[in-house]
Amino acid sequence: MGDTFVPEAHEDTTFQRTRLYLPGQIFDPLNEETADCKVLHLWAGGADIQCTANFPPGASLVLYINGFGRFEGYAMPRSNGEVELEFTIREAKRDRLIEKLASFAKGGLLGVTELRKHQRVSSLATGKITLQNGEEVACEVLDISLDGVSLKTKERPPVGEIVKLGRSYGRVTRQHNDGIAVQYVKAQDEKLSEPK
Repeated sequence: MGDTFVPEAHEDTTFQRTRLYLPGQIFDPLNEETADCKVLHLWAGGADIQCTANFPPGASLVLYINGFGRFEGYAMPRSNGEVELEFTIREAKRDRLIEKLASFAKGGLLGVTELRKHQRVSSLATGKITLQNGEEVACEVLDISLDGVSLKTKERPPVGEIVKLGRSYGRVTRQHNDGIAVQYVKAQDEKLSEPK
């Protein structure tokens, strides 16, 4: 993970754990595999998750939590089948997570969603996608997850079309008021749909 900030082991003991029981997804970059999970507890230094997949101690993982976003960390499996994920996030992202946890305590997931709407305004990423005919279309990233991305764009390629996003490929799964939703696809899928 390069120069990613790694918290010291004792740090997360200072943060209060919030009980969530929210759906999430855990991604193993080494095997490029994604598994569904339940996030039992979340705090500024990590998360407790329940998952059918097995991870070795110290495995580098990416956790996506519905409503909260994406977090990188290291797995610490427990004897009861749960896994503690020790986050490797920088101070700014940790502060945002503390804000989201406070919003969750006050208004549940709806409170977090409202907070995210305000945060997105200042953190929209601009870029472009390449359509199957080679045309490049300007876009803004509205939301991103392990599975895909929601884009604001004037052009709305048809559902099912494979588009290129940077070095990745994705299939358009739906059109919405602001643009399109794209689900990432594996290399063999994209080759089948690339223009000759």
